[in-house]
Amino acid sequence: MGGKMPKMPEPPPVDTSVQDKMAASEAKLAAEKKKATSMRMKGRGGTIMTSGEGVTEEAQIGKSILQTY
Repeated sequence: MGGKMPKMPEPPPVDTSVQDKMAASEAKLAAEKKKATSMRMKGRGGTIMTSGEGVTEEAQIGKSILQTY
């Protein structure tokens, strides 16, 4: 009953070509997303009306005609 177990053969080598292709595909997709995002962000620069300092004009503090009632 306590006989020796036969040795199991070693498993065949793992084919990594599928993982390599998936990694390359994911890298390509990430690069495309980054490029598309940067293209969208370039158009937003023209919509900023003030600089980093904020509004530099003087505020109008005088009363208007409508406020005299």
